[in-house]
Amino acid sequence: MRGVLGPKGAWWLRDRFAGRVRVAQGRRISRVTVGSDGRPVLTPRGGGRVGEPAADRVMAATGYRMSVAALDFPGPGLRSGAVTGAGGPWLDAGYGSSVPGPYFTGLPAAASFGPVTRFVCGTEYASPRLAKAVAAMHG
Repeated sequence: MRGVLGPKGAWWLRDRFAGRVRVAQGRRISRVTVGSDGRPVLTPRGGGRVGEPAADRVMAATGYRMSVAALDFPGPGLRSGAVTGAGGPWLDAGYGSSVPGPYFTGLPAAASFGPVTRFVCGTEYASPRLAKAVAAMHG
């Protein structure tokens, strides 16, 4: 997944980004607070202090790990009752979870169907299977 489908921006955004935005990869930040001067103060995982970045804003992105338990939209029954693996729910051929009713696509489906489901290109495979499963359940 890291070598084939890692983070990648659109080609037309490169000029807006390269040389204009400072990127620091591999940092593990546990907390961001606002200092007395209104600038961000980063606290790394494990304590200590990263220091004052030379920036007015901080955007933490990528490195997401799917966790059904961390989702707030399903009720507690789904969060605790769904069979999971690799952070995501284990899904059947129609993208249904082990708890009857909910279906998952996108990032939550990656544990069952592979990393390509995280992207728009994965919808070509997922859409007809999901539609068929939902139609059969409610048909």
